[in-house]
Amino acid sequence: MRLIIVTCFVVCVDQINAFIPWRPNTTDFDPSTLHSIEPSSNAIRRHELRIAHASAKFDRRTGARKPFSPLVRREDKTSGPVDLYSDSNDISYWINVNFGSSGKSFRLVVDTGSADTWIPSAECKSKSCLVHRTFGPDDSSTLSVTSDKTFAIAYASGNVEGSVAKDSLSFGSVVVDEMEFGLANMVSDDFTNFPVDGILGLGFPSASILKVPTFLESLISRNIISKHVFGAYLHRTADNKNGGTITFGGIDGSRIEGGVEALKYYNVNTTTSLWSIRLSDVVLDGKIANFQGGRTVIIDTGTALILIPPEDALKLHQFIPGTKSNGETFYIPCATDISLQFQFGSDRYQISSKDYIGDPVDPNQELCLSLIVGRSVVRDGAWLIGDVFLRNVYSVFDMENGKIGFGLPVPAVRVSSSTAGPTPTSTPTSEQVNIVNPTGTNLPDQITNSTSSPIRTTTAPSLASSNSPARYLYQTLFTLSLFIMHSALVLTF
Repeated sequence: MRLIIVTCFVVCVDQINAFIPWRPNTTDFDPSTLHSIEPSSNAIRRHELRIAHASAKFDRRTGARKPFSPLVRREDKTSGPVDLYSDSNDISYWINVNFGSSGKSFRLVVDTGSADTWIPSAECKSKSCLVHRTFGPDDSSTLSVTSDKTFAIAYASGNVEGSVAKDSLSFGSVVVDEMEFGLANMVSDDFTNFPVDGILGLGFPSASILKVPTFLESLISRNIISKHVFGAYLHRTADNKNGGTITFGGIDGSRIEGGVEALKYYNVNTTTSLWSIRLSDVVLDGKIANFQGGRTVIIDTGTALILIPPEDALKLHQFIPGTKSNGETFYIPCATDISLQFQFGSDRYQISSKDYIGDPVDPNQELCLSLIVGRSVVRDGAWLIGDVFLRNVYSVFDMENGKIGFGLPVPAVRVSSSTAGPTPTSTPTSEQVNIVNPTGTNLPDQITNSTSSPIRTTTAPSLASSNSPARYLYQTLFTLSLFIMHSALVLTF
């Protein structure tokens, strides 16, 4: 039955052009690294669904971003730090936003991969709407719905449809009057188990599906913020520091080691409407992977994984001894201590093993899913870099200057205080590369260089029971992505 479901999924997706056909070039692979994965494996199936969702999000995204001409202000205005929240497994990050005259609260995913904001409508009778908060005239005397301005979003596993509405919203001390947003009166049942209610789009206006002023544009026009800039730190719940924040209109320098002056900036690709920059290379245990010419990467807060072309994924994982693969999904030793760094320009940022090692897939918990997946999500082969990387940096998204900035984060604690650990250092090597090292009591120690050579294995992993908590987690993880990565599958009316 599961095989039939998977087959139907692929056929249906192809019919709505929601899936990028992908065929690995076997000449680029060592056949000894490939093995079959039974389609009945729930963990693998959910992993594939999440990958398919990522493809769908960027399939039709085209168009160059437009420069901004912000109004001249006497002083910069920001929202101030706004608390970010997540589920216990850090599948998604959201802020609490209040809508309408009653101030009804909704959890909205912060998503730099899309530009639109929507919540479920009270008219929605879908199963998913029945278990989430909905919004309608009974919740707000100031709600206005434009009946002739509708939208329909087609996902790989369902649809979201509705009308464009207008009402006030607020978060923290910020109040936004008469903002336009999507009010969905039909949402796929796959959304049922998600901890979030809707999406807060933080992408470029040229990527908007609703064709209304985006959230950031609304803040600008109401003189709430003075710049199309926002800075964010995505916390790691496993560290018991639920201290993530996002600041609209500015940067929270207190959350960056060395303050705002320590930020390193990288130019955004001006030919697209995506938050994309150039990755110079990847370094594993001090060994340069040598991705010649670098890679274009899309920075997306709404994506939990890192998705890269299969040949790149194979090349990267060959530096992790004991890796097994079917060419797309990779399995790595759960106890691996490989030091993984992404290099932008001359700056290297380390990714904690807590973030790139997923849940166990075998009964002995020796093999874990790698959260770096071999799948292309855009036609030009760009990498999609999500929260696996972003939890290790403080990120700045500057639309006006077309730049993304990274700095070392200073984790905050909302409930109890904690020491931040030693101050990080930037140690230039003979090649003048800045090693931006994570520090702090809850971050891993630096890993010494290994002399181990890349290992390719042929044995297929034994898969854990389909009733394990890890498999339920991945079901939620994959399906959530089908909703927050949606821009490419839209029919507007």
